[in-house]
Amino acid sequence: GAATWLATDLTIEESQISLSRDVKRLRTHPTDMQLLKVAQCRDKLHTQITRFLEMAPTFLGGDVDVNDPDFRVIVRNSLDDNYEDYSDFDEDQNPSPDIHDASIFQPELTVIPLPSNIGEVRCRELGLTNLMKEEIALREGQANDALHAIRVHLGNKAVIFHNTVRSAKSQASSTRAWTRVCSVETAVNLNASIYSKCWSQLAKLPDHDLLTKYLPLKKEDLKASSVVADPNAHGQRDTTLSWFWSLDVQGDTSGNDWMTEFYRVNWLRTKALRDRWNEEVMLVKHEMQWLINFFKHRAKQW
Repeated sequence: GAATWLATDLTIEESQISLSRDVKRLRTHPTDMQLLKVAQCRDKLHTQITRFLEMAPTFLGGDVDVNDPDFRVIVRNSLDDNYEDYSDFDEDQNPSPDIHDASIFQPELTVIPLPSNIGEVRCRELGLTNLMKEEIALREGQANDALHAIRVHLGNKAVIFHNTVRSAKSQASSTRAWTRVCSVETAVNLNASIYSKCWSQLAKLPDHDLLTKYLPLKKEDLKASSVVADPNAHGQRDTTLSWFWSLDVQGDTSGNDWMTEFYRVNWLRTKALRDRWNEEVMLVKHEMQWLINFFKHRAKQW
């Protein structure tokens, strides 16, 4: 049905983000193997998009022609592709010459006719109100999946630092450890880009309050906490976790001992921080009373 069709589009959208990141990661002179891999991914993505567009009139209405230039203009004008890109490569490196070449087939830049891309006004004209509601529900699930993956990968990154990086005794083992760290960072950045795109699409859809629950993701939110690796490290006294760590604690800890340990340590640290604040409030109140008592005492002496 329509839900399956929309879910297929979300999968295509995630593949587009992944492929775009792979293309951006190419240097000025990519190897033949790199170009072949990108060409294969583009061909596979093109096939998926073609199948998706063939089914589009069934759910968008028989009067809609996705190949109509006027319809493409409507979709294109409703886009806001300025979502946050959490690239894990050097932004100053020269891009591949293929990236901005209009003559190169680039299915990763194809605009998919989703309700969030078509726009609220046009969707209501076409009678796609229910389709917008279904996309909102699927976007919520996509956001949850992306944030769950981010939390798990950040937890794994902390574990790698604790078990592998810090204990590396040779250059070879250190290199292998940092390779694992880079692999995890790539996965974190990919899921962060997916979440950011999902958030920007949710912002275009009406009649929901999900943006109060799902906040914009910042790059500083993606730092791995080292409290498990070194709970007594200097400078971590007032360190707290980002907002998305509290969304699904039970789901993260099921079947993952390290995530359980991660949350346990951070819960204890947060409780200790709260206790210190309560103690500080109590001391300040007493200090104020002591000051009043001192002035009263001096007044009696005068």
